[in-house]
Amino acid sequence: MKSKLWSLTLGNFAIGTGAMIVPGMLNELTADLKVSPAEVGLLISAFAMTICFGGPVLASLTSRIERRALLVASLSLYAVAHLAAAFAPGYASLMAIRILTAIGAALFTAQAAATASLMVPPHERGRAIALVFLGWSISAVLGMPLGSWLGAHLGWRPAIASVGALSALLAFAVWTQVPRGLYVAPMNRAAWRSLWRNRPLLLVVAVTAVQSAGQFTMLSYLALLLKTYLAATPTVISLMFACFGVAGVTGNLVGMRFIDRIGAARVAMVAMACMALAHSLWPLAQGSLWATAALVALWGLGCFSVNGSQQARLVGLAPALAPASVAMNSSALYLGQASGALAGGILIEAQAAHLLSVLGTTMIVVAMLMSQFAVGMSRRLGPAASTAS
Repeated sequence: MKSKLWSLTLGNFAIGTGAMIVPGMLNELTADLKVSPAEVGLLISAFAMTICFGGPVLASLTSRIERRALLVASLSLYAVAHLAAAFAPGYASLMAIRILTAIGAALFTAQAAATASLMVPPHERGRAIALVFLGWSISAVLGMPLGSWLGAHLGWRPAIASVGALSALLAFAVWTQVPRGLYVAPMNRAAWRSLWRNRPLLLVVAVTAVQSAGQFTMLSYLALLLKTYLAATPTVISLMFACFGVAGVTGNLVGMRFIDRIGAARVAMVAMACMALAHSLWPLAQGSLWATAALVALWGLGCFSVNGSQQARLVGLAPALAPASVAMNSSALYLGQASGALAGGILIEAQAAHLLSVLGTTMIVVAMLMSQFAVGMSRRLGPAASTAS
């Protein structure tokens, strides 16, 4: 059964590549569409906000649908929307298509994690969910730098079309690998009330939003920062994204090994500590390629590991509420991306790009404090609430 989880992992690879390809091609999109970097940042924000508000609603509306059919449909929508985006005549139409694309991402990312928890024994859920989110790390290693390279050398349209073709292929893989007949518990009003009354769970979701905002304050504009402060060529920018991704996969794999041993909350704390340190030291690395690469790698070690550990915490806190809580956590992740991209764009427009790392560091440190408070709260409320701590 574990081997069948890889179709979900690779499905997340396609989702992650499509989500992160815009930051990777920021310079090319800015030049071709004749818009500012902040306007390209709005493409990231619109995509993320659609998932943020659509995720929980879609989780509720689709809770009675068989999981394999739902996952295949969401990846198919993602494929069609990316192919359409490749032919978008301008910025406004690309914005509208990105919003449509986000619906597919909102469905797949959250429900892939919930489906994985149904495919393994309870004691293996944490590792299974982390494995599914490994796809996001792989997208950072291969998808994002390759998309950045394709965008620079062939144009952003072929790069986006390639994501559509990949998504279609992986939709078929999910259809053949995921068992039929998997259903989650329907999310009725009583279940939603239980979710909103679970304070440790809600605080864990808030941690996801705040740390994500801290990251995307800088990550949304990393290509611009590398070009500005290092005079980096498209090839160097692609290699930097690859460095980020390799570190992300490494961190995710290490996190997977420890998530069921030391607890998801501790893994999340270590991951956020890596990111906070990298952000805080960023100003000291300006002008140095190797110092910048080292900080990008340190950042990457925590970036994707924290996502899988946060999802595992939620499943452990309330297994029966996993379909909704995981969807809500995905919404929080994208809310952070949207707000971080927006905040970063405001700073760039105000000629204050040097403050991006300061704001990012502050947000991640706040998330760490919130995470530790959630651990204490879950312990005070009893063994059932502290399962994921």
